[in-house]
Amino acid sequence: MKRGGLSRAAAALAAAVIGASAAPACRGDAPAPAPTPPPASEASAPRPPVDQALPGELAEGTEQAFGLPIPRRMKVRARFPDAVFAVGEIPAERVANYVRTRVLAGNVETGPAKTIFSRATVKSAPQRMLRVEVVSRAHVSELVVRDETRPPPERGLSVEERWRRSGLTPDGKVLDPTRLE
Repeated sequence: MKRGGLSRAAAALAAAVIGASAAPACRGDAPAPAPTPPPASEASAPRPPVDQALPGELAEGTEQAFGLPIPRRMKVRARFPDAVFAVGEIPAERVANYVRTRVLAGNVETGPAKTIFSRATVKSAPQRMLRVEVVSRAHVSELVVRDETRPPPERGLSVEERWRRSGLTPDGKVLDPTRLE
C-alpha cells in the first residue's frame, strides 16, 4: 500500500461502486426509482406512547384545579371556590417543572423552598388568571392553585353606582365604617 493513496482493494471497490451506479445509464435501462421517503410519523422524532411519561416527568392525574391537571401522584387535600391544595411525596423541583410546562406565567419567582407562578394561565384553558405555588415541606411537596380571575364588570352602571357597590363614595371615602370592622 502506498502512503497517502488508496490500497488496491479499496480502489477496486470504489471502481465497482462507481461502475455499478453508472451501468444502468450506459445500458439504456430506465433509472432505478428513487427510494420512497418514510411516512411522516417515522420521519419525526420518536415520541413515547400517549399513556407513558418520559423519565423524570410526572403524569397527569384525573383531578384538576381551575383547568390545571393535578399530577397523578398528588392528592387534593382541600378545595375552595377560589383555591385548591394538593400534596404528594414528589420533589418540589419536579412539580415546578410539571407546572412550568402547562402554564404561561407573567412572572416566575424561584427559591430554595418555593416556586411561585403569578399571573399564570393554563395553556389548555387560558380564560382564567391563576397564582400557582409549589412549596417544599420536609419530604412532601404542596401545590396551591388560586383562581385570581376578576369577575366581568356589570354593564349599565354609573360611576357613582360602581363606587357605592364597592362601599365607597366617589371621593374614595368609606360609606359605612362599621362594615370594615
